[in-house]
Amino acid sequence: MTGPDIRWTLRALLMIVTAAAVPGLLGAPRAAADATDEYPIPSKQIETQCDAEQYLAASRDTSPVYFERYMLDKSNRPLDVQQAAEDRIHWFYSLDAVGRRQYSENTATNIYYEQVATRWGNWAKVFFNNKGVVAKATAVCMNYPRGDLSVWDWPVAR
Repeated sequence: MTGPDIRWTLRALLMIVTAAAVPGLLGAPRAAADATDEYPIPSKQIETQCDAEQYLAASRDTSPVYFERYMLDKSNRPLDVQQAAEDRIHWFYSLDAVGRRQYSENTATNIYYEQVATRWGNWAKVFFNNKGVVAKATAVCMNYPRGDLSVWDWPVAR
């Protein structure tokens, strides 16, 4: 090999080694869909000791606009979808914090995991989708009675 051939070969080898090494130096990127402490379910919701009714009543009083929008949206769903949403949120609140965190991870990484969402995309919006609403409601939800199902019967003005 002549001088220019050796230099070209060494440059090509250096480029190959560099291209192979750079991804390892940068570290493995985290998948964009992984759950975090605040996504898709805020940590205050994962850690709360309140039940669904306590939280819903607290959101009614601390964020009435969001509560009203949720209840109006709910009232526009078929009865079986409304019941499925209530049943699913009761199931969520029956989990401990580890189970809730796993649920959050599952919903973040598998678009088909949450079956209620296939019938109503915002089925848990007042519970999960707004950290400000969650923060205000979880701060006071213990002041409301547990298991008061009447909070679901909010009259929708038509």
